[in-house]
Amino acid sequence: FYDIFWVFGTDVMVTVAKSFQAPIKLVFPRDWDAPKEQQFSMLGLGDIVIPGLFIALMLRMDVHRAQAAGKVISEGVKAYFYTNFIAYILGLVTTVVFMMWFKAAQPALLYLVPACLGAACLTALVRGEVTALFAWKEEEPEDKEGDKDNKDKAETKKTE
Repeated sequence: FYDIFWVFGTDVMVTVAKSFQAPIKLVFPRDWDAPKEQQFSMLGLGDIVIPGLFIALMLRMDVHRAQAAGKVISEGVKAYFYTNFIAYILGLVTTVVFMMWFKAAQPALLYLVPACLGAACLTALVRGEVTALFAWKEEEPEDKEGDKDNKDKAETKKTE
């Protein structure tokens, strides 16, 4: 909602993005017939990084689940990654379409977040893995220090 408020609710985001000259945005042509100062659209760094982290997480989940199932890591086991990558591209296209339609700045995350989350949920629904998607954890359970000492003692007794 942050992105939506600052783009639609105020002119702060657009003003800062237009005046700030730093590598925090991608600028690309929008309309060749527009006046020079209105010829470019901007995609902020957050519009790339935030969905990118989610897409990377989906790739990690695909790989982790394939390894846990003893499968070879191949393109066929990356269903969540590919659906989310395609959804991200479609979200960007939707952003550009609405930007051109309304001739106004659009918060890209307004379209990217539902596209990516929807793709992950839809993929899980089709594959029957909704519970697995929401319960997924990559980290291994940590042994308590006391448990580790007891295992070491037990192994020492076995070797004696």
